[in-house]
Amino acid sequence: MAINLGNDPNILILISFAEILFVLVPSLIAAKIEKTPFIVEVKKLGFNVKNPKLKNILLKICAGIFIGFLFFFISDLLLTFYMSFIIQNLFGAHFIEEAIGNAISTSPVNPNFIQLSLLIAIQIAIIGPCEEAFFRGFIINKSKNKVKLIYSIILSSFLFTLYHVPPFLVPLTTIITFFGYYFTFGILLSLVFVAFKSSLLPSSIAHSSLNILLLIF
Repeated sequence: MAINLGNDPNILILISFAEILFVLVPSLIAAKIEKTPFIVEVKKLGFNVKNPKLKNILLKICAGIFIGFLFFFISDLLLTFYMSFIIQNLFGAHFIEEAIGNAISTSPVNPNFIQLSLLIAIQIAIIGPCEEAFFRGFIINKSKNKVKLIYSIILSSFLFTLYHVPPFLVPLTTIITFFGYYFTFGILLSLVFVAFKSSLLPSSIAHSSLNILLLIF
């Protein structure tokens, strides 16, 4: 049975605030283990501004928006590629129908202007930054000193994928069908994070921009 979190946009808005835990929980745990101040661990996630010059910040914001639009334009191509050329050929059309029918949907159903505005604001202020803080800032930064960077990126992308198609909520058909799509975006967002020297701003803006465009269109 499909899980449609968007049936009630107000519920979707409330649930979205839970993503703040992606920043709070790992920072609290790391602070306790490493015996460092909580705010220091938050900054380690990528929230610190290494070059606070306005020009540098605007450059990262513009880069994030551009990358987000680019991701949006390739999102349908990626989904079509994985579904039509890989999954359908391997498992058949019925497999995909079952996968889609059991997927988790976060698309709001008939939101009013205020609800839509709040959802867009949440994407910018919470969803993008918090998910990037955990999957990129925490996972990559904490693991890259113990394993090769490529393995950190793969681990980050794998966990990012499982978060969007959680095994305890969706069947194997859904996981297999959408795994490549989310894993690819996990890799791309990780590369953005690494390319900008562990700054969360570009990857967060790119992530939020992609989600907002998917929300609107």
